[in-house]
Amino acid sequence: MSEVLYQKIREDLKAKITQGFYSQGSKLPSETKLQAYYQVSRVTLRNAVDGLVKEGFIERVQGKGSFIRKPHKVNRLIRESSVESFTKVAHANGLEPSFEILKIDQVNCPKQFQGKIGKSIMLYIQRLCKVDGDPIMWENNYYVLPRFEQLSNYNLEGSIYSILQKHFGIKNLYSDDTTLSMSPSNLKNSKILNRTIGFPLFKLETIVRDENKDIVHAGIHYIVSDRYQFKI
Repeated sequence: MSEVLYQKIREDLKAKITQGFYSQGSKLPSETKLQAYYQVSRVTLRNAVDGLVKEGFIERVQGKGSFIRKPHKVNRLIRESSVESFTKVAHANGLEPSFEILKIDQVNCPKQFQGKIGKSIMLYIQRLCKVDGDPIMWENNYYVLPRFEQLSNYNLEGSIYSILQKHFGIKNLYSDDTTLSMSPSNLKNSKILNRTIGFPLFKLETIVRDENKDIVHAGIHYIVSDRYQFKI
């Protein structure tokens, strides 16, 4: 119960920040005042505020208190057929990316891509992409086999596109079929992305090809809407 409660408080505070109730640079009310307002224990309140600190909405200043700050969003320019790595986009925004490998396996091609790829076995690489330690994107990529069978032998905690260029002889990448939609987070991706159930996520589905028009991989990515924005 306390876990659900602190998440509700975190989302309520976040809403007050994004809607301007607490303005950027202003000081957050004291723990005592917030405890009284939400009628919760000190531990529950701190868990809620800790979550906002991790997400970049609140900054603690020793000896002074907690202050509201606007988190830096990752801006990505959408151009026709463009393909950019998460590493490159983050660096372009002055942010430091990091990656957590969640799963590597060989699986069947997802149904939505079978019309172009067929019912083939693919190399599935699942990663959690972060900036400044905050989860930003849950990346699910399906690489064509046997061409990329050795990809899993490389260090995947960085730019995979750089590995493809350096070790697999790929010169250029482009997308010929990309769909961007909104999708509320469910139980699974809310835990992975550290957001509440129902939180609005971007859902990006794409097929990426090389300079010879051969398919390199298909991807299904879930991206948090409060730290990432697309510019068209």
